[in-house]
Amino acid sequence: MIAIHRPGDRLAVVDMGTNVFGLAVGTLSQTGSPHWIHRAELEVGLASEGFGFLTEAGQKRTEAALQHHLQIALDHKATALYGFGTEALRQWDQAPQWLQRTASTLHHNLPHQQRIPIKLSVIPGELEAEWIRYGLQRSGLLEDGPVLINDIGGGSVELVLCHGPKTYLALSLPLGMRKLIHQFPIRTMPQDPQDASALAKKAASYQVAFQQCYDFLLQEFQEHLGQALSQTQALRILGTAGPYRTLDQWNRAYHFEKNQTSAMISRDQCAAFGDAATMRLQGIYPPLHPLPTDAVVHASALMLALSDACGGIPIQTTDLSMREGALLALFHQD
Repeated sequence: MIAIHRPGDRLAVVDMGTNVFGLAVGTLSQTGSPHWIHRAELEVGLASEGFGFLTEAGQKRTEAALQHHLQIALDHKATALYGFGTEALRQWDQAPQWLQRTASTLHHNLPHQQRIPIKLSVIPGELEAEWIRYGLQRSGLLEDGPVLINDIGGGSVELVLCHGPKTYLALSLPLGMRKLIHQFPIRTMPQDPQDASALAKKAASYQVAFQQCYDFLLQEFQEHLGQALSQTQALRILGTAGPYRTLDQWNRAYHFEKNQTSAMISRDQCAAFGDAATMRLQGIYPPLHPLPTDAVVHASALMLALSDACGGIPIQTTDLSMREGALLALFHQD
């Protein structure tokens, strides 16, 4: 993507993720500082019916979500809207042509005086990872490194080992939440959660899915990251949005009374989150919303496996993700 905008332009970017379409409206000041005007998220479920295609229902959900975000962008005076498709759209061979037609339709359906450029495209996983890194670098989050960035999506997982502008390894792996839930299903969903026997079966099912998912991911991460980490050891994992936001919120609530709140989440605190997800944690603890229960089980297994693959390093979280990095990459940097 060639930078085509000047500081001061107000842009909108939609991250067309496998589960969620995230919108960022922002600009770049004349001094080069990012300024975020509005963010919004909308559940779409591109891969609800599977990967490799987009059903008519999926197409309608996508069009409705883009229309919704377009209106928000216009309300916040955006002068152009870009949408970037990730893993679910990468796996559909007709996605580029369909997105072009959808962008044209959205543009021409606007009143003439409201029309702004609308460009929708599919990006490779490597560019998705780089934009995530770039947005975090421009926001000053990579100065204390090396850092392993992790973004957990519905279809893929992005991993970037870096220190400031220097990247040692960038990967996009097909290990997203929807795929993990399908590969390691939770077998038992009892109708009466108050029945002791049903609760025991439910907990056992969660624990089996968690352990299988953890073992698989630990091996995957060791295989893909081991050599790079042996040469450049990350000091922390920087988790972006999604499940990491849930982990951060839960951890702050769980440790509030113990006065243990910190900018970093330890490996043991991450393990406690997994124990809560699988009903093994003793005592009273906060709920695990807003993620669905099955997604929490698999997300907690992934985050713990990644920490362990890196030697038990702590986790830092941020609300920034690919959409912010993509937006900043659209600006000329004179």
